[in-house]
Amino acid sequence: MNLVYVDESGNTGLNLRDAQQPIFVLAALVLKSTDWFAMEEQFYHILGDYFQADQLSAIEIHATDVKAGRKAFKGIELSRRLQIRDRMLALLVKHKIPVIYRRIIKSRFASFCEDKYGPGIKINPYIMALPFVCMEVNHYLHEKGPNELGMLIFDEQKESLVDAEKSLRTLRLDQDAIVKTTRLIEKGFFADSSKCFALQLVDLAAYYIRKYEEYGQKCHVSAQDQHTFEHIRALISTGVGSKTGDILEWVKNHFVP
Repeated sequence: MNLVYVDESGNTGLNLRDAQQPIFVLAALVLKSTDWFAMEEQFYHILGDYFQADQLSAIEIHATDVKAGRKAFKGIELSRRLQIRDRMLALLVKHKIPVIYRRIIKSRFASFCEDKYGPGIKINPYIMALPFVCMEVNHYLHEKGPNELGMLIFDEQKESLVDAEKSLRTLRLDQDAIVKTTRLIEKGFFADSSKCFALQLVDLAAYYIRKYEEYGQKCHVSAQDQHTFEHIRALISTGVGSKTGDILEWVKNHFVP
């Protein structure tokens, strides 16, 4: 069994013209269940180098909190916060944990919605990206072997949970669906990210994948964020998953009359 942890970065809901977060990224971290305990142990081993043992259960990693020195990371000097960030990303690279993602350039997506559906009609990028990420994960599991299955796990605090559940049900059960999954079992499960180390890791990965994508679109990205790109390139270099091309082009070819 594979546990598939899903999180996003750059989610501004239906505000698709936010110049500060021009790209939306939805990412899935695929963790084999037999590797779960070792990964959890190493995750907390890293945190143990920076926090007291009695603090560890209360620590929750969010990329933006680590970066800005907020919440549990308040008062920790920048160099040590960056060490935590880099060691967590290196942990994923070391164990060759697949991170599968899709991006949406929100301004283009906004124009697409307006052109096809009229002024004022907007679609949450999360709902648009979710089927494509699921399809990529499904393809990855299919390539791993005939008996590989996955179970989706989301942060329970996320918006659009009802719409996400509808999308997942369609992907699993609709025999006529163009985008269909056969290796993702059950419904999506929702967990408290503060108690789930893997959701915290995919939060970190999604944030810096977004920065990597923004840099590729000639957006300003700080030198501190660029420092993660070696890890990010290693995370996404395996090319796992099928190649569906650009999301908007795929939608135009398959769904738009």
